[in-house]
Amino acid sequence: MNKFVVHIVVSALCILVPIVVLVYGYWDIHQPKVGPVGDGKPNYPTLPQLLPIIICFLLGVGNLPIAIMRYRQNKRASHEDRKNED
Repeated sequence: MNKFVVHIVVSALCILVPIVVLVYGYWDIHQPKVGPVGDGKPNYPTLPQLLPIIICFLLGVGNLPIAIMRYRQNKRASHEDRKNED
């Protein structure tokens, strides 16, 4: 696996992981927390808590097209190099 494929995989993970974290957080917020765990009020996330998740998602969305372009350019260049060797 070369660095271009790793770039695509990491970009995809940067898109999927924040989505999973937000879905889990949304589910967890709506679970009743009474007794020794809490007072029953939902604990909504604040902007400083959401900022890393949002930034990770935006980096993944921004880097995925770049990673795909670089992969295609490398694939095209390596294919042309093989043609020139023959």
